[in-house]
Amino acid sequence: MGSTPSRNERYLPLYWPEERMRDSNSPPWTRTVMFSQKYYTDGLKTLSKGFAKINNNTIVRTRTGNAISDGAKWSRPFRRGKHVFEIVFPRQMRGKHASVGIGLKKAALVSDSNKTLVGSDEHSWGVDLVTKEVCHNKRKIGKFPGLWTSFPDRFYMYIDMDVGSLLFGQEDRFFGSALTDEHLIGSVVYPMVSATQTGAAVTVVYRGKGKHIEGPIRKKRK
Repeated sequence: MGSTPSRNERYLPLYWPEERMRDSNSPPWTRTVMFSQKYYTDGLKTLSKGFAKINNNTIVRTRTGNAISDGAKWSRPFRRGKHVFEIVFPRQMRGKHASVGIGLKKAALVSDSNKTLVGSDEHSWGVDLVTKEVCHNKRKIGKFPGLWTSFPDRFYMYIDMDVGSLLFGQEDRFFGSALTDEHLIGSVVYPMVSATQTGAAVTVVYRGKGKHIEGPIRKKRK
């Protein structure tokens, strides 16, 4: 059962009804979000020196060369609940390594080599958009998504802190769960991105808390 939104909150469908019907494998909470006004000022706040901030949601890698991986963290951490982010990371800007995921406050924001940054230490969990490697604590723990699937320019990242899972999809397709780690339950994590290519522009937008809504989103007017 879903909760009733307050005056400053509203339920929003992420996809049109006909698009939702195409992929019934996606968890119901990934299709509808509850957004609150308190999130309007959130954005990519903590950046490595290799990134420049364009606005709250968009950053550009300004460092010359691709010998270093630069990272960025979201301004608001999450400990509970289910959260939906929309990410735009054009494929032609990903270079050899480009990663997305989540990290603790201590997670590294820069590495001295061209590699997957998110998931490169014990404080972060991530997926490399180029190699498809799922990484944590300097280890490759899987491949994601499947052999015939690649991350499009625009996609969704779903963070389920209730079970410690990181999931992904796009508007008409759910990719599945990239990882589940019980150690994430109760942890405080920040969404993260990283890039190695000069000029790479990355946009991250918080769409809201994932909610399972039964029945119509809007009540019928009398």
